[in-house]
Amino acid sequence: MFKSLKVFLFSSSVELPLMQNIIKPLYFVISLFGLFPYSVQFSKSKSFLKIKNKSVYVNSLCGISIILTMIAFTILHVQYIFFSTEYIGMTEDFVPQMNYVIEIVALVIFCITAYICAFINREVYIKIINSLGTTWVEMPPGRNCETILRRLQFQSSIIVMTVLLLLLLLQICVNFSRNNSVWKIILVATTFNLPQMIQFVSIAFYYVLIMMVVAILANINDIFLELDSNRNIKTDGFIKVKPKTTLSLRQLELAYIKAFEIKTYINRAFQAPILASSIQCFHSLICEAHIIYHGLVIDGTLTTHDFVNCSIWILYQVLKVYVIALSGTRLKEEALKIGQRLHNLSIEKQDLRSFLEIQHFSSLMTYQRFELTAYEYFQLDGTLLYNMLTSAAMYLIILVQFDNRP
Repeated sequence: MFKSLKVFLFSSSVELPLMQNIIKPLYFVISLFGLFPYSVQFSKSKSFLKIKNKSVYVNSLCGISIILTMIAFTILHVQYIFFSTEYIGMTEDFVPQMNYVIEIVALVIFCITAYICAFINREVYIKIINSLGTTWVEMPPGRNCETILRRLQFQSSIIVMTVLLLLLLLQICVNFSRNNSVWKIILVATTFNLPQMIQFVSIAFYYVLIMMVVAILANINDIFLELDSNRNIKTDGFIKVKPKTTLSLRQLELAYIKAFEIKTYINRAFQAPILASSIQCFHSLICEAHIIYHGLVIDGTLTTHDFVNCSIWILYQVLKVYVIALSGTRLKEEALKIGQRLHNLSIEKQDLRSFLEIQHFSSLMTYQRFELTAYEYFQLDGTLLYNMLTSAAMYLIILVQFDNRP
């Protein structure tokens, strides 16, 4: 296994995949949950996807069925919480009960938002993937373009075959190891595990698309290194003139503009689900931490399984926010490198056209920044995780003031 993986990453004999084919493993998982309304055909020779006729009806029916199932089991779960005579452990008191119900509803709201946005932006998804493929093909290849593409394909495969699978198995193990009735286990599986897997898949789709934009920017950076190396070098009183490159700043600027447009499409298509996911994660951080505090300090009835379950659920939320923040940070860092290398280009003995191209590209980067936001409410970068954790800690301190200590 490791030998084949090494060959895939470092061997030049392996056929280089097209940009849009990188998302192929994740596409099957997304389609399984009905989050990709169209069925498409992947080609080994063309740089665009082809939509299958009338596929939107079948895929939309899958999404509608999942939503209706979750809504039905959510109603049954809420009824179970308030009217069941079975011991329900960590949700006995009113405040934990209400937080528990709000958490279920928040997960369902996210799923509804994700499916509605997926249906509305179904053509935007195709446009994004096709634009990524054509932009990569049309832009000049850098020295490390093959390594960038293979690394991106490896990351996409690992997300599908390892990360998502491990998260699914972990949720199944924790849920089926609880000391409750079978009906309770079914309710938790349909109202917690299923929505959260949909959330993980949606965030993984968003992350891979952003990483594909990052790959385009990384290729532009490699080309800038090549441009920067093609300058006169003075050694021992002699000037060694390197051969001029055929690349132009205008080509790189057009690739940058296309990458910025793709980033804008991704941001618009995913900002509603990300906003709903951020709200849900923020509430879950407070809710699960409060359940642990309430069960340990106030009631003293928190079992080991409940403690482990709540702790793992907190880690789930941190992981989701971290992935969203990481994608925005990587995007900004790669764009910042382009600006730094653009300003490091030597302007000595440059003609007027080259000087104006550098100046225009620099001005363009000033007004077209690679920033991801959720409806301009907050930025999706490294500050997101810090702000969410500190805010959750503050609200938790306020919440525990309302607990009645024995």
